[in-house]
Amino acid sequence: MGKLRGVYVVLVTPFAKDGSIDHRGLRGNVNWLIEQGVHGVIPLGSTGEFASLDDAQSRRLIETVMKAVDDRVPVVVGTGAETTEKTIRNIEQATAAGATGVLVIPPWYYSPDPDELVYHYTRIGDAAQIPVMIYNNPLTSKVDIEPTTLARLVDISNIDCVKESSGNIRRIAEIRTMTDDRLAIFCGWEDMAFESFLMGAVGWVCVIGNVIPKMAVRLFELTQGERDLEAAWGLYKQMLPLLRYLEYEGKTQKALKYMLEKMGLCGGMSSSPKLPLNKEDQKRLDGIMTDLRIST
Repeated sequence: MGKLRGVYVVLVTPFAKDGSIDHRGLRGNVNWLIEQGVHGVIPLGSTGEFASLDDAQSRRLIETVMKAVDDRVPVVVGTGAETTEKTIRNIEQATAAGATGVLVIPPWYYSPDPDELVYHYTRIGDAAQIPVMIYNNPLTSKVDIEPTTLARLVDISNIDCVKESSGNIRRIAEIRTMTDDRLAIFCGWEDMAFESFLMGAVGWVCVIGNVIPKMAVRLFELTQGERDLEAAWGLYKQMLPLLRYLEYEGKTQKALKYMLEKMGLCGGMSSSPKLPLNKEDQKRLDGIMTDLRIST
């Protein structure tokens, strides 16, 4: 059931006012996350605003993260693109930089059908030299990679796991059944982590981990090796207000960046045309941070 497991934090990309990336701040964030005990990091995910970066920015960002990590934890790089060929080139770039694996969202503009998805990921798996995490996020990509499609991909080389972000908890049982437990499942929906772990997810591609990484890792530990579900549920209840805010308000990057700045870390700006978080949302997050005892 795959080589990757645990809590992998999807990194924010801190921008300066001129649209450039704050690489020094990014390095600081990565170092802090590793010190907090996360199992891995993911640059160039949706939270990292990958679609807003040009190729040169993406290459340099990967280099910055790899140098900051310095082989201390696995790095899974987002490599999705609108064509199979571009996706494969992105995977080759990530592999050359030293990535442990790649996260691949399907093409999102011209929505592929199931046969085209199988063609796309088969070529990717055959070309890749490192584990591939399929990224199913139908809310963002408008493409739903259903369990029946995943079942057609489990025998493809290097197709290792799936980030399941449909928001449907029943999907985990369906994927496990249809793939005969040959595809590792990562939770990709913020307020379904506890339930996903109980259903058999072996990891969490985690947004909230940017600001409370220790709590995210502890939730994973309590539901996995320790199996203290009462303690896990108590911790999860504390996390739920922030999990739900990040998942449902449509302001994920802005919210994380606001919180990181208040914590003395590097949030920076969001890519244009996103505006900073408004005062009402700032006040709401201030309350959540106080309840969670997040240091500012």
